[in-house]
Amino acid sequence: MTRRIQTLLVVGILSLLVACGGGGGGDRAPGVEPGPEAPGGSVTPPPPILPAPPNPAPYAEAEQLIAFITSVTIADDGRAIVNFQLTDGNGTAVIDLTAENVRFILAKLQSSPLGNLTGSWQSYVNSIEEPANGIGTELRLQATAERDGDHESELTSGELTNNEDGTYVYRFATSVNALPGAILAQAEVEGLNLDYEPMQTHRVAIQFDDAKVTLNPIYDWQPDTGAAGNIFHMDIAATPNCNRCHDPLALHGGGRVEIQYCVTCHNPGSTDSDSTNTVDMKVMIHKLHRGASLPSVEAGGEYVIYGYRGSKHDYSKLHYPQDIRRCENCHAGTATGEGRDDLVLTDQGDNWSEYSSRAACGSCHDDVDFDKHAGGQPDDSKCASCHSESGRAGSIQYSHRMLTDEASKTFEAEVISVTSSAPGETAEVTFRVINPLTGEDYDIFNDPEWTQDNSSLNVKISWNTADYHNSGNGAENTSSISVSALSEAIDNGDGTYRVSAPMPIPDGSEAPGIAATGSGVATIEGHPAVDIEEDGNFSSIPLTNAHGFFSIDESDGGAIARRKSVELDNCLACHGSLVLHGGNRSDSIDSCVTCHNPRNTDRGVRDIASSPPTDGKQEESIDFKTMIHGIHAAGMRENALQIVGYRGYSTHVYDPNSVHYPGELANCLSCHTDDGFKLPLASTVLGTSNDTGDDRQDPTDDTVTSPATAVCSSCHDDQLATAHMTTNGGSFTTSQAALDNGDVVEQCSLCHGDGKANDVSTVHF
Repeated sequence: MTRRIQTLLVVGILSLLVACGGGGGGDRAPGVEPGPEAPGGSVTPPPPILPAPPNPAPYAEAEQLIAFITSVTIADDGRAIVNFQLTDGNGTAVIDLTAENVRFILAKLQSSPLGNLTGSWQSYVNSIEEPANGIGTELRLQATAERDGDHESELTSGELTNNEDGTYVYRFATSVNALPGAILAQAEVEGLNLDYEPMQTHRVAIQFDDAKVTLNPIYDWQPDTGAAGNIFHMDIAATPNCNRCHDPLALHGGGRVEIQYCVTCHNPGSTDSDSTNTVDMKVMIHKLHRGASLPSVEAGGEYVIYGYRGSKHDYSKLHYPQDIRRCENCHAGTATGEGRDDLVLTDQGDNWSEYSSRAACGSCHDDVDFDKHAGGQPDDSKCASCHSESGRAGSIQYSHRMLTDEASKTFEAEVISVTSSAPGETAEVTFRVINPLTGEDYDIFNDPEWTQDNSSLNVKISWNTADYHNSGNGAENTSSISVSALSEAIDNGDGTYRVSAPMPIPDGSEAPGIAATGSGVATIEGHPAVDIEEDGNFSSIPLTNAHGFFSIDESDGGAIARRKSVELDNCLACHGSLVLHGGNRSDSIDSCVTCHNPRNTDRGVRDIASSPPTDGKQEESIDFKTMIHGIHAAGMRENALQIVGYRGYSTHVYDPNSVHYPGELANCLSCHTDDGFKLPLASTVLGTSNDTGDDRQDPTDDTVTSPATAVCSSCHDDQLATAHMTTNGGSFTTSQAALDNGDVVEQCSLCHGDGKANDVSTVHF
């Protein structure tokens, strides 16, 4: 099956603030070295161009392109002249670029009354949009790009000159000191300043189209001096930070991929006339990321933007996959990004935490009426009087503190040992919980964090690590066996505690007659309770789950860990933290997979579901490898995954209205280890039960889906894909015995195996 997985509807461009403000002097945050400035700084000279060979690779076929703007000047007639060069990945000149392949933007960085470390871009190239949809009734100005031959005004059209040596010259149609009268008149209506201000930083940005790769080089310079280095560059967010989720950020047909390009159009001077909503980056991005959680949406409104040809983009149902207060995930400087090696820090990345504005703050808090807020705020001049370290409301960063996250950093569990763990024995688990900030042990019987009604601490045991199944656990599901440490633990007197498992490790003497073998795992989960608001109320705090592997009957007595297919840090790049099931399951894949195993389904709770699923199934697998794929692939599946949750209280329907994966589904490395997704799967991977049979405790009567087929069909669930799988040895109606005996043999690896013609790594990018 080589059908390429399509990207789901994006959650939105990963958040950035274009103008929170700034104060003081200088170009960049303390500690951020200038380095080679992004194309345009002229600190680093452009790379040399190699002569074009007799038959150079055409522009449209180049696997890599390198564009560099070498200079920009404003001619006497006010038209910008842009010199740039283009090579392929080998440095060879690309000489067949045409006017249809490129478009250009020209903008100025307007100063801000908040300080000289902030500002907002204003494009000189604009169009007037007439409302045709939505609630809008007035004309509005919108920033745009121009290209050779398509500028409709009284001015001469722009002109691209190909020097046929890999260098090009573009002469703008737009004159910065002779803008069209209609544009100037509309700008005056909206209170926008389109005056040419040569002392301000200006930016030219280029969009290259119709190529295999996308790139958006920019050039910042100061027209009155010609300086490109040692000038103010507005740099709030870095594209790599966005791409931690968006993989990659690519909009408007895929040609806009760099934040520094996006902000030249998405600025305060651009408004969607149909919805009347600004498309200013700092407002639009905050609002679409908050989506369904916007106060205005929760009150019954909607947040929409009308795009190309009047298409309506409704962000009112978007659910951001982490806490919106993690501002530093998108824009961070040396202060707010301290210690974050996973982030690219920017010169003004700390601005969000230091300077407040009605636009930035009101984008998320859109229920605030600034005409009445704190006596009325007609502008941003008084925001800092309250929203600062010395102000009544405290600093912005303080207001965005996540007290639960802060409190969770003061708890750390450790599995010290597991003894008496052979088949038929009752395992004993020794553990401790400490405050890693102080190194002190918690007294789980007396410390207030563990003695509240909502305190919880549990030890769970699962088997075996080849692929968890927990057969013989005495239940009608295959979840872990569990014991409450707060009620059952014994104090060892040295800061450690031990608990005994609630039942012996199965030796096969009890139904269903299957002995545990190999290795097992003990996990610790729970939630202490902390008075985080210091108001006498104790909040549950997720405890990052800990685990320890142990031998059941390994020949050398050493434990064998479960295979590692997923990197937790990859999950956290989008989710921030993974806290589920009432706060008990926190940031541990090794904990999740013990219950979300191939033998477990939602059958028990489907029987009592308060809102029964509509998929017509008797049960649905909650196997981690199929469930997680099915959830993330909601936008491409033909049939929405439906799972009944805790005690049947809720049915979770994972469809395009509830899940909006922001990245490229085809990029398995977004979640997996380097080889955690490759075929063939480990020989120990079990088939996934889709029918647990008459005896729910006995896996031998389960109907299972063969392993690779189970994984692939969790995304590719259409008839053509399933037929392909079954034709090539996969089965949705087999048994584990048939798989073990070789009666059913998947042939997926013959084509999709490592190094084969349709290697999973290749067909999934």
